[in-house]
Amino acid sequence: MASFASLKQTIFDKEARRQQYQAHIRGLNAYDRHKKFINDYVGFYGKERSVKAKLPVKTDQDTLREGYRFIRTEEDDMNPSWEQRLVKRYYDKLFKEYCIADMSHYKSGKVGMRWRTEKEVISGKGQFFCGNKHCNNKEGLASYEVNFSYFEAGENKQALVKLVTCEKCAEKLLYKNQKEKKQSVQREYVEHSRKRERSESDDDSDSHYDRRKDKRKVNSSTPMKYGWLSSRDLSLTRAFS
Repeated sequence: MASFASLKQTIFDKEARRQQYQAHIRGLNAYDRHKKFINDYVGFYGKERSVKAKLPVKTDQDTLREGYRFIRTEEDDMNPSWEQRLVKRYYDKLFKEYCIADMSHYKSGKVGMRWRTEKEVISGKGQFFCGNKHCNNKEGLASYEVNFSYFEAGENKQALVKLVTCEKCAEKLLYKNQKEKKQSVQREYVEHSRKRERSESDDDSDSHYDRRKDKRKVNSSTPMKYGWLSSRDLSLTRAFS
C-alpha cells in the first residue's frame, strides 16, 4: 500500500502539471488554442497519431474577395451579416470618381477596372497621371467615359465609369474595336473583289459562248462529208475562232 507521503507528492505533481498546462493555454490566442485542441484530440483519439488536421482558414481577404461588388446595391447594404459589414467598410474607403485600369490583356479586348484607393488619390494616380496600372505618363491625358461590361456574382453587369489615360493607352483601350473595324473593312473589300472577278469571268464566258455559237452557225451552213470538215469549212473555222 502506498504511503501517505507518496500519495501527497503525486497529487502535488498532478496539480502542478495542470496549472502549467492552463498557463500555457491562456498564453495562446483563440485560433492557436483551437488548433492545439484539435491536434490533441486527433493524437489521443484518432486511429493514427501522425495525422495532422488541416483546418480550412477563411481570412478577411477571402471574405472581401467573395462579397465584394464593383457597384453595391441597396440589398447588399441591408444585409446584416458580419461579412457584408466588413465588405461595406472596405467599399466606403474607396474613391469612386475615376478608375484604375489593367490593360495587360488589351489585345484580346479584356480590360480590368477598379476604384482608386486613398494612397492613389493622394499621389494623383488615375487623375493627374495615366489611369493605366502600368503607366505613369502625365502628358496628353484625356478623360473617357467607358461602358464597363463585367461578370460578377453570376450576372452580366454594365456601368459607365470615368477613366483618364494618355494617348498611347487610349489606343490600347480602343484596340479591339479598331481591329474589328479594320477586319470588317478588309472582308468587305475581299468580297467586293471576288464579286467583281466573278462578274468579269461571267462576261468572258458569255462572249466565249457567243463566239462558239457563231462558229456552230458557220459550220452548219457548210456541207459535211463523212463527219469531217472540208477545206473551205476549215478556213471559215479559223477565221471565226
